[in-house]
Amino acid sequence: MKSFICLSVLAGLAAGAQAEGGRDLIEESLRRHAPPAHVYEEQALVMTDHQGLISVRTARYYAVRDENGSRKLRVIDTPAEAKGTAIFIVRDAGGASRTGAAATATVFGSNFSVADLDGEQIRDFHYEREGDHDIDRVAHHVLRAVPVGEAVVRRMGYHERRIYLRKDNLFVSRIDYRDRDGREARRQTFRDPRPDESGAWRAGMVLMEDLRNGGRSLLKVERRVHSADYVPAAVFAGLQVSR
Repeated sequence: MKSFICLSVLAGLAAGAQAEGGRDLIEESLRRHAPPAHVYEEQALVMTDHQGLISVRTARYYAVRDENGSRKLRVIDTPAEAKGTAIFIVRDAGGASRTGAAATATVFGSNFSVADLDGEQIRDFHYEREGDHDIDRVAHHVLRAVPVGEAVVRRMGYHERRIYLRKDNLFVSRIDYRDRDGREARRQTFRDPRPDESGAWRAGMVLMEDLRNGGRSLLKVERRVHSADYVPAAVFAGLQVSR
């Protein structure tokens, strides 16, 4: 009986350490690769449906972080009939209060949801370390991310995920999304990563694949500038957000 109790205690401690290690890794990843205070990007969004039909949108992305929180704006430039369509998100300094486009809404009709491009929200998930995995001969940590409750699932649209972190720099290379039945549903891959002027790594392209119907969406950054001159306050003036 004593042996059984000791084994149970050790197993529980190991599981707790594994979960703690997972959170430590994702927090360190977010710290190392945190976005700068000002980001301006010119983007191309290439969408391929299950029949192989391709459509393209171009857009501008503006983001600012300061002592009051963060603001993020995506706005379509082309095609002409969609010009000016925008997605706007505001968060307070702590990140808990969020207003703007619904996290589950699609991004300009693509395979991306708003949450997919809004960054990792660590307060909403439990993280557990799993076995390591190689991607293109690069060693990765694998984290299992599970929503803390059903309210998070409804708000974010996320069920269980597998997050792949490079061991050498903790950059997120891939995220696999599973449905309620545990089946792989979508895969997000962060491609052409390069360090910026601060040493943080940024993806040049992000691919989202729907593994159920074959749809794909590629978000390509054509130009990226980290400067307050490119993100003036006037960009956000007059924009309305819903709660």
